[in-house]
Amino acid sequence: MNSDDDHRVTSTRGYSDSTLLTHLRDVNEEYQRLPTISDLERYNEEKSPAITPHSQTYIARFGSWSDALEEAFHDAELCRELWRVANEVDRRPFLDDLEEHSRFDSRAYRRRFGSWKAALEAAEFDPSARIPDDFLIADLWRVAKVEQTYSETESEVHIPVFSALDEWWSLSIEKLHQEGKYSHQTYLRRLGGERGGTVGAEETVGLLKLP
Repeated sequence: MNSDDDHRVTSTRGYSDSTLLTHLRDVNEEYQRLPTISDLERYNEEKSPAITPHSQTYIARFGSWSDALEEAFHDAELCRELWRVANEVDRRPFLDDLEEHSRFDSRAYRRRFGSWKAALEAAEFDPSARIPDDFLIADLWRVAKVEQTYSETESEVHIPVFSALDEWWSLSIEKLHQEGKYSHQTYLRRLGGERGGTVGAEETVGLLKLP
């Protein structure tokens, strides 16, 4: 973007290109995902920013909302964010890491690169690696201890978290969302299991215990 573009303004509001793009980055920082038009409107209404550009200002200036996002967040920035997440979790990032650790959600990477695999390749990660089963199992043990969940045959005082007679780990989906390192769909898909009943108002998920 040259200096003329940087200082080009709309005839109605007088926002420079750099000001508009910085505002989009502020919205991203607030909601930790690639901003939508709804995010922009919500941010403008709730956060009392110094400027409140309308989405149509972006569309008129850059050609479309997607083009405005392309200008605000380049491929290199998305890739750098993946490496920042990798340094934070001390391994190659998985898709499930984005929700907790990244400024951009999975939608941002799929929109820009076409797929999560392509995003990893662009950032020079090995896309063939996946979350090891041992990682998932260890994390379930950790969540279960936080949950302090016991089956009907277990004694809270004398029996471990999982009874040797119980082939299922019954954990609430809400607790997995709160405490689990990965999404509950990942545990179900990889370890087997199914959605269970409810504990109070919380839906449960049953996961098969592996040897």
